[in-house]
Amino acid sequence: MTSFGFIGTGHLGSMLVRKFVQMEAVDSGDILASNRTPEKADRLAQVTNIRISTNRTVAELSDVIFICVRPLEVADVLKELEFLLTPEKLLISVAGDVSLKALRELCSSRVVRAFPSMTSERLKGVTLLAFGDNATAADRHLTSQLFRTIGEVAHVEETDFEVLADLTSCAPGYFAALLREFVLAAKCRGIEEELAERLVKETFLGTALLLEDESFQGLITSVATKGGITEAGVKVIREDAPAMFDRLFLATQARHDQVKKRTVLAER
Repeated sequence: MTSFGFIGTGHLGSMLVRKFVQMEAVDSGDILASNRTPEKADRLAQVTNIRISTNRTVAELSDVIFICVRPLEVADVLKELEFLLTPEKLLISVAGDVSLKALRELCSSRVVRAFPSMTSERLKGVTLLAFGDNATAADRHLTSQLFRTIGEVAHVEETDFEVLADLTSCAPGYFAALLREFVLAAKCRGIEEELAERLVKETFLGTALLLEDESFQGLITSVATKGGITEAGVKVIREDAPAMFDRLFLATQARHDQVKKRTVLAER
């Protein structure tokens, strides 16, 4: 019987525990969790029936250990637990910008990086997975099967994590920001904001369903008939959006670089 530990029960750690239990990927009796703020862990235990303990006990008693703390906290947590994180254990880190190389240097466990999306709350979206060179075929299978219960998985090169995270984990925020601006532009033209947001939300949800069976270009072609109104709007987007998204990738890369620099300092 495999036992699972979760160190960190903030938004992401709690979501993973709840969804894994809900989808019966892991039995609640096989999960042990810890959190810096005990009240958060206790609230999670009340709704999932998992057990709560300290970081050390979680690391000692678990076969698979999820590290769900902030990137700048990873080094301190792993240094505290270094003597318990043996090669017999599998460590799955969901902390962004902490590399597989850094994880290997901080502990002896087999290591995996996972980058879920908050859309997993609705059993949709993609979790990015990258495996350390000490991860076994069984580790790959177990990790993939776990995350497939809450959405799709993509095995990717770690060097591509940052760009791909913009397309997956960060994208719900970007989509919401774009749609918010769409609503505000309509508001400037006399449309009630609440009405505009409701209409855009419903249309966006319907569009997502259409895209299950259609490519982006295919849907554009279907809606934007030649010489029509939609075609005129699509032309504006094609002219203006490339520069905006180039700036977006530059901005997010700069922030990744800042966090990585700080995590390296934290490891020393």
